[in-house]
Amino acid sequence: MELLTKYGYSLVFGVVLLEQLGLPIPALPILLLAGALAARGILSFPLVLIFGIIAAMTGDIVWYFIGRIKGRGILNLLCKISLSPDSCVRKTESSFLKYGMNSLLFAKFVPGLNTIAPPMAGMFRSSLGSFLSRDFIGAFAYIAGISVIGLLFDKAVFDITTVLVAMGHFVLWIVLGGLGLYVFWKYIKLKTVQRTLFKERITPNELNQMMTDGEDLVVVDIRTNFLQGEDGMIPGAIRIAPDEIDLHANKLSKDRWIVMYCT
Repeated sequence: MELLTKYGYSLVFGVVLLEQLGLPIPALPILLLAGALAARGILSFPLVLIFGIIAAMTGDIVWYFIGRIKGRGILNLLCKISLSPDSCVRKTESSFLKYGMNSLLFAKFVPGLNTIAPPMAGMFRSSLGSFLSRDFIGAFAYIAGISVIGLLFDKAVFDITTVLVAMGHFVLWIVLGGLGLYVFWKYIKLKTVQRTLFKERITPNELNQMMTDGEDLVVVDIRTNFLQGEDGMIPGAIRIAPDEIDLHANKLSKDRWIVMYCT
């Protein structure tokens, strides 16, 4: 709290910008405190909004142009950083396919999509004007929504902050320990799944040879389909979304080889 009182708008700008650039630095506590300080007249609420929105949009614009230049590769890179890379790509592609540019209106309230939506907008070659208009609305809703809670419930915010300060490093170590255990569990789970899948993998050349030899098999394209027109699919393959496999179980005979592929 002392840092926010001392550095005020600079701290709000810096933390929000770092969060939007993808660093694991949550802006929510800072925005809540900034709103509470505005209620006490220590900070100006309009300036909190202005600095927060500018910071959020600055980070998003950086990602927008990176996505426009790097294309789909940046999505793969971002998802590789996550603990669930395969589901990360699928979920974010599906979400953007469903809502399009309007995803920017609520992306900041959805972990993961917050960082990935702006570069995806660049990937789709969306116009800068269309991107900025939606991104502004999304940034305003996010910054204002959290700050207003601090503004309206300043006493509760200060009470909670006082308790946390009094508990000191004890709370910090509990949070860090819990986060560490969660990351470790996700990592072990991811590696277990990867080892299982690796044992069952075949190469594209092996699949081509099986198809050339006329082996009885079914090829399933489980990619999300927003780039379908650009990168095609294997001749004879059937397209089934990952979350719809159970609905199409009748197409997947247990007596035939089932080969699934994605990107």
